Amino acid sequence: MTEKEKPYKVLKYPPAYLDGYLAINGCLSEYCIPIEFYKENGEKWVYGFQGEIEKGIEIIDLKDNRYFFISTKNELNTNYIVDVETINPIKEIDYVSEILKYKNKLILILSSNSIAIVNEPNDIEYIESLCWDGIRNNRIENGILKGQLYDWSNRDYGDKYNKTNYELDLETLIIKKGKDLLQKSDSIKKAEIKKTKVENRKWWELWKTE
Repeated sequence: MTEKEKPYKVLKYPPAYLDGYLAINGCLSEYCIPIEFYKENGEKWVYGFQGEIEKGIEIIDLKDNRYFFISTKNELNTNYIVDVETINPIKEIDYVSEILKYKNKLILILSSNSIAIVNEPNDIEYIESLCWDGIRNNRIENGILKGQLYDWSNRDYGDKYNKTNYELDLETLIIKKGKDLLQKSDSIKKAEIKKTKVENRKWWELWKTE
């Protein structure tokens, strides 16, 4: 495999037999996207990801042409981080509503009202429960993630949502919301971060040829 070649191929149909593959797993119906992966030693395996190819798929090289972020359109908006060499998606992240890129990081806006920052394939930081009803109008300007936090309002007239502007410094992870935006940065506390170290997990049985 040359440096420019990608160690994967999106298939039109899942293979019918194990011939030549270490494993064939995942979703194997018409509501899946089968991808064939090639290990460095030439061994092949296939996994079917929830989604439909007609609705789009995005594959992002996270590191070393080995770790990939795979985004598909599916019921739970589940996205995957795959290590080609371990024959596993090593992490599933649900409810991804928006993907932004900053330097070598992926910024994931979750419809569960949280933000996930993928620093490395196995190093993800979560900033959770920022609001109740969505994080919208997001963009990155000069290393600052900006947008609006939505919360349902019980008012009987006008706009049914309270909207609060926010800014998250992607270097310091200092977050400012609402009136905090008028204060100096050194008076604002760093966001509470849930840091996740992802370990390789085998979540399904692997069938190997003799």
